Amino acid sequence: MLLWNIIKGVRFRLMKSVLVFLFKHPIFMVSTIIATFDVVRISQKEFPDTHGFHNKANAFRHALWNIFIAKQCSLFSRKSHEVILWTKEFTDWHEDFSPNEELSRIMDLHNNYIGRELFLKTPKSTHKQWVTLMKEQLHKAVQIVSVEDVVNYPSQLVYLEN
Repeated sequence: MLLWNIIKGVRFRLMKSVLVFLFKHPIFMVSTIIATFDVVRISQKEFPDTHGFHNKANAFRHALWNIFIAKQCSLFSRKSHEVILWTKEFTDWHEDFSPNEELSRIMDLHNNYIGRELFLKTPKSTHKQWVTLMKEQLHKAVQIVSVEDVVNYPSQLVYLEN
């Protein structure tokens, strides 16, 4: 019975929080959903069945996800600060809603940040160009073993396992 209550509570919390995002900015929410499907499809193509772990493929997926969300949302807003704020708010929410261990969470948040920064540097790029750029970034990605390691790599993707 306790398990059922937890499941019902999670569903309600999920629906409530998603509805808040939907009502806050419906166009950005739809853009976020489109970007999410695109990134999952590309990640599965580039890294079949491996992008769900704490590896380089996961770093690629998180950064690309932030780039694609920002790009989709920028189709409806010329205010880059508004687009980046939305992208950060939504992807931070995702990390809070589906929690990981602390190091995994920090890794995901860091890679999300890297994606947003790359979008700001290359806003006119195409999806194909960003995929290529992210694959190049993987060559410079650094494996970390502690939360403190992340601050040493402010402009590089990070991962936990090979």
